[in-house]
Amino acid sequence: ITSEASIISDRSYRIEQRKIEKENIKQIKELLNKHNYYANSHDIKNLSLFYSDKYVNNDGFNKEIYFKSIETTWEACKDITYTTKILSIDIDGDYASVQVEETANGTLIETIESIPIIGEIHSVATGIYHLEKVNDKWYIASETALTDESSLLYGDARFMSIELQAPAQVSSGETYTSTLKVDADSDTFIIGAIDHDLVTYPTKTPKSELRALPQSQILERLLTANKHNLNEYTIASLAISKVRNTGKDNFQIYMAGLACVMKRINVIPKNNFIKLED
Repeated sequence: ITSEASIISDRSYRIEQRKIEKENIKQIKELLNKHNYYANSHDIKNLSLFYSDKYVNNDGFNKEIYFKSIETTWEACKDITYTTKILSIDIDGDYASVQVEETANGTLIETIESIPIIGEIHSVATGIYHLEKVNDKWYIASETALTDESSLLYGDARFMSIELQAPAQVSSGETYTSTLKVDADSDTFIIGAIDHDLVTYPTKTPKSELRALPQSQILERLLTANKHNLNEYTIASLAISKVRNTGKDNFQIYMAGLACVMKRINVIPKNNFIKLED
């Protein structure tokens, strides 16, 4: 009888735990759906309600700085939209980790030499939202960005294949290779540069000397990761020119497009407290 009671008790406990887990999963999915809705509405006030006051991400941005960076993005790109795809949900009591894939798309209008040029923003990122349950309500307590590939394309660059390759993670001070590959027509002349920049706020745009891409349309550069325990982006900048036949033997070279492509690199800080003893 005691054994049967124990089995029934264990079964009841498991059923109750599954109910709690299903309810938590439901609440977390609702949170992210509302999060996506307010992000697309550019409603900073309601969006911030989903975040804990002690929020911090793996770039060291607290809640205040993180939302300032969001506002800066919305001011520059007023029609940016987001989609969030949940890849997995892991719950451990009052804590949860939600792995997601997020995309963002929008447009910008810049004026170059009195001529308005339309630009497109595209971003694909993966990351983990770390949630904490307080008074039966889930909040985003922190965030780990795993990957992030973003591009800002103007003019003909919007219709070109531009690929930036770099490792997703490196050690502090490690030297790594960043490679840019472009697929362009034979009448296209491209100058470009590859650099890297720390993830800080406000952001700083690196100023590198542009040089002509070789005939292979592949540009490579060796970069050394920073030693400041900060994550960074490898950044490729491109200026695209084309040749136009204006009649007979007359040709005109004109600016056809601009591009900035970025890829996130998480930098592992050096651990000075590891000792290998015989």
